[in-house]
Amino acid sequence: FYFTLYCILPPIFAPCWGVQKDFNELVESNITIQPVVNQFEISPFMYRPSLAEYFQRKGVSVSASKGIGRGECFDKAPIQKLSTKYSKSPAQIMLRWGLQKNFCVVAKTATPSRMRENRSVLDYYLEDEDM
Repeated sequence: FYFTLYCILPPIFAPCWGVQKDFNELVESNITIQPVVNQFEISPFMYRPSLAEYFQRKGVSVSASKGIGRGECFDKAPIQKLSTKYSKSPAQIMLRWGLQKNFCVVAKTATPSRMRENRSVLDYYLEDEDM
């Protein structure tokens, strides 16, 4: 028996001290297994490069919570422009952005057509100026 990924979440009423501070406190608490993944909200519209780089430097993968922002940003001009340029859906653009930033990105959907669409993000790259 083993865990493939174990999530440690604070109680809902706990104050939020900050992702980096919580991580440091966890590591300094003499745990025997070091964290390998940290999930926090990050997307093209909630981009926190210093936070992502901090964890990546420590060998901790960044998992993008709300990587496609629940579709709330699909109608924003930059996403629409890239969607047209690459002939891809807004979700595909945002997922590809996360992958190119070396984040773990997961799109939650129960719709089979969206599942297929979300898997089709490995056949192109966003150019540097589009990142």
